Amino acid sequence: MEVRGDFVDYIKRVENGAKLGYTDGFWFPHPSPEGGNDTIGYGHKLLDSEDWMKEGISDEENERLLYQDIFSASENAAEVINEYGSDNFEDLPQHCQEIFTDFVFNLGGNGLRKFPKFVTATVYGDMDGMREEYKRYYRTPSGEVRELEDRNKEFYNLFLA
Repeated sequence: MEVRGDFVDYIKRVENGAKLGYTDGFWFPHPSPEGGNDTIGYGHKLLDSEDWMKEGISDEENERLLYQDIFSASENAAEVINEYGSDNFEDLPQHCQEIFTDFVFNLGGNGLRKFPKFVTATVYGDMDGMREEYKRYYRTPSGEVRELEDRNKEFYNLFLA
């Protein structure tokens, strides 16, 4: 997948536009909103083997990490989309590849599977279906379900407006 600048800028805004953990040119881990391991940079969930990042990473290392995470999400999205028996992921229009990559980036490897109607609508270019099914939600620590309002708005503006 080709990575366009406006898509990278979108990921930066929705994953950590406030630059949590950023101090004096270095990125430090901060608590992940959904719990579990800490997050660093633009939504990178620290693996247990990445202890060295707790000392902070430079802007350059953070940028490299972001691109690695985007490519990883893209590969995972391709696996899911190809399960639908649809066109090869790489044959889909760029914006469709980015849409699916964003869902995996945000929700993890199996997250895209939770949106079968959205995936089908996107693969077949059904904008009405996409607009009906694109919204994402999260569960608060107390169990309340809330819409990811800012992310959904940014997503709509980039892909569905």
